[in-house]
Amino acid sequence: ILIFDESVRLLEMGYKVEVEEIVRYCPSGGRQSLLFSATMTSQVQWLVNLSLRDPARVSVDSKFDVAEKLSQEFIRIRNKAEVYRDAVLLALVSRSFKTKTIVFFSQKHVAHRFRIMFGLAGLSAAELHGNLTQAQRLTALQQFRDSAVDFLLCTDLAAPRPGIIRGDTSINFLITQTI
Repeated sequence: ILIFDESVRLLEMGYKVEVEEIVRYCPSGGRQSLLFSATMTSQVQWLVNLSLRDPARVSVDSKFDVAEKLSQEFIRIRNKAEVYRDAVLLALVSRSFKTKTIVFFSQKHVAHRFRIMFGLAGLSAAELHGNLTQAQRLTALQQFRDSAVDFLLCTDLAAPRPGIIRGDTSINFLITQTI
């Protein structure tokens, strides 16, 4: 079985060569391949063509995209203001979203860096990503669940799955460039 999850993210992060190598080394005869992506971009179509044979496409009807009581908002940070992205996040969480907030980052070191910054700013936070042991991950989840910390800082790929943990607010630090 070959599985690609968060396909857009993998390709946006520059793993195209690595993905090609993985596909090349996985035997194609009798292999079941699964590819998951929230959007169908030209990059994802490239990955479909590379790794799948006779693919079946499953999509969600757009009328079910947003839950009834869920509001989605975003703050656009233009290129010239990109240097202020960290400060914008710190201002948001210290002024508006003070408790039960999950923040998603694209890379482990960024989640860790923000855990340090949150601590320096007096904000209680736990981090959740692939560099932690299973015990550390469970501790972080429990601290957030018990409200021992107000913020859970995690990578997209290590994000808690629905039903495992809930926050009042979810923030994506960086989002795909294809909005």
